[in-house]
Amino acid sequence: MWLSSESLGSEPIMTRRDMAPESPTVYQREGDVASIRLNRPDSLNAVTPDLYAGIQEGLDRAEAEDARVVVLEGAGRAFCVGADMEQHGETERSAKERREYVWQAQDACEAVQTHPRPVVAKVQGYAIGAGAELALSADFVLMAEDAELRFPEVGIGTYIGGGVTYTLAQRVGRARAKELVLSAATLTGEEATGEGVVTSCHPATELDAAVDRLATDLAGNAPIPMKFAKAQFGRVGAASREDMLTAEAEALLACMATDDWQEGIDAFAEDRDPEFEGR
Repeated sequence: MWLSSESLGSEPIMTRRDMAPESPTVYQREGDVASIRLNRPDSLNAVTPDLYAGIQEGLDRAEAEDARVVVLEGAGRAFCVGADMEQHGETERSAKERREYVWQAQDACEAVQTHPRPVVAKVQGYAIGAGAELALSADFVLMAEDAELRFPEVGIGTYIGGGVTYTLAQRVGRARAKELVLSAATLTGEEATGEGVVTSCHPATELDAAVDRLATDLAGNAPIPMKFAKAQFGRVGAASREDMLTAEAEALLACMATDDWQEGIDAFAEDRDPEFEGR
């Protein structure tokens, strides 16, 4: 669902020295942490095909650069309010174009879910519809206490996407997930945290610092075992216990053959922080 910026007040466009205002997404890298910023603050980061493409490009770049953590965030007062309904109303799409748009959205969410590095979503303001789908695709979701998350699709004649029927049900159980989708209920950051929909909530003024702390902590861990862990948690519910035990053993043996394994042992013995290199 799209909410106009006029109905929610005015907000200046956030800019940085290397930010191109015309770009729907902006990729940045600071140390081991990459960030992908949804950059349509005038429309509260409503999604478009170009924005989905930008997310994919940012994730690919983070992987190519061996960034250890990816932060997904929105410019301005919202994370993302979902589909740009004004653009939908102005655009006549063929059946082929509709299918391409739908699958572009699905593919972007799946790319977040299956990215080899941890992805942290920073949610301020609103995460609605496709915005909520993107947020819940991340491994960690940190919200401002007064931020709002909602799936309004059934109330406007459309349907959810991004694997929500899977990811939300995993987080809160099938019955509660069904209720949240069918009732289009709104959850604040505090409520979403209490129900386990998101990882944590923070006062709006402290959200940036909380995300920075988590990203820094994650970036300090060994990237190879984190990659194994993320992939294997993605198989929960689809693989048998025996398969998971086997996958864990194989991953452990693979880690034992890495330089980072030895670095971890040496750092522990020497009472220092390890310096992992991802090999």
